[in-house]
Amino acid sequence: MDAFIARQPIFDKSMKIYGYELLYRQSGDNFFTGIDDDQATAELIYNAFLVMGLQDLTDGANAFINFSKELIDSDVPFLLPKQNIIVEVLEREKVTSATVEACKRIKAVGYRLALDDFVFDQNNLPLIDMADIIKIEFPAVNRHEQYNLIKRYGTKIKFLAEKIETREEYQQAAGMGYELFQGYFFSKPAIVRSKEVVTLNANLFSILEELSSPEPSYTVIADIFERDLGLSYKLLKLANSVYIGARNRIKSIPHALSYIGINEMYQWISLMMLKDMQNVENAELVKQSLIRGKLMELLSPELRLEGESSEFYFTGIFSSIDVLLNSPMQQILKGLPLPINVKNALLGIDNEQRKLLKFVINWEKAHWEKAEDQYPMTSKFMELYMEALKWAKKLNY
Repeated sequence: MDAFIARQPIFDKSMKIYGYELLYRQSGDNFFTGIDDDQATAELIYNAFLVMGLQDLTDGANAFINFSKELIDSDVPFLLPKQNIIVEVLEREKVTSATVEACKRIKAVGYRLALDDFVFDQNNLPLIDMADIIKIEFPAVNRHEQYNLIKRYGTKIKFLAEKIETREEYQQAAGMGYELFQGYFFSKPAIVRSKEVVTLNANLFSILEELSSPEPSYTVIADIFERDLGLSYKLLKLANSVYIGARNRIKSIPHALSYIGINEMYQWISLMMLKDMQNVENAELVKQSLIRGKLMELLSPELRLEGESSEFYFTGIFSSIDVLLNSPMQQILKGLPLPINVKNALLGIDNEQRKLLKFVINWEKAHWEKAEDQYPMTSKFMELYMEALKWAKKLNY
């Protein structure tokens, strides 16, 4: 049986990753038949821990996992490592005395509890007293009620604002005392708080132009690298981290170029461009862009799509460049020597690259039905997703 896990990042106030909520869906004919909470959690645990590896899914950050009250009552969370897991208690059903007692046992041995989809009710008081985190759907709950809850419990409980969609909502939530945040706002242009426009490294741009010429010259490219000590260091560090083992280090720019090759160098330069744009606020978006690009590159031959796999790669990694540079996509693409298929996809023109980009974005957002409508999802997809995660992690992004 095929199974799929998506991860949605959770940020703290400094825009650093606090953890990931892991979301499960089952593919195939019954992909959207309303799998119950117990089965969904069981499948998620199996895949996250036994098939994929929690470390690769979360990069060592906290993993938020939903548990139904039935699974809580059955002490299922005890199967998982308490140092990495935050047990989310679903608030859809009435709290029972059995659930309260089970949560006491869970807390007693050091697990952390989060109350998900929280709405204040007198019956929830016993759980509030044990909670480490309360998750509130920010747009759906009365602001005054939220403020009163944070004022009353905020000194001992972290409040997490879910479904933050806009800059205004983020600012309101932060001002009300929320410490953790989750929502699509964090992968949209509003993440860039500074109005300063980031510029691309001129030497990187020159290298990219040379690589795009009909007959790229290794000598010209090497000369540009060697004029820029910082770029030389970055290239050698990246090349050694991926291509060469500790016993056979790349020690010169010409060696690196001859070993990597023109086509691969094109990809390295795009990686270095992203790295230059990275800062504390957008680090997760840079990582997401890398994962997106690599996944698209891996998926294109699997789905037998027309076009070079490198075109799918570039479409993915540059899909958020307008966010990172805080400039319109059309303006940015005028100066980038990218293939026409890539430019069209990034401008929203329908083609194979654009279609796959939409699929991957729907996957990231856990919009499973939209994703399934575009391409059939198989177990191979999850394997490639994990491969892309590991690849990005290897680059130390």
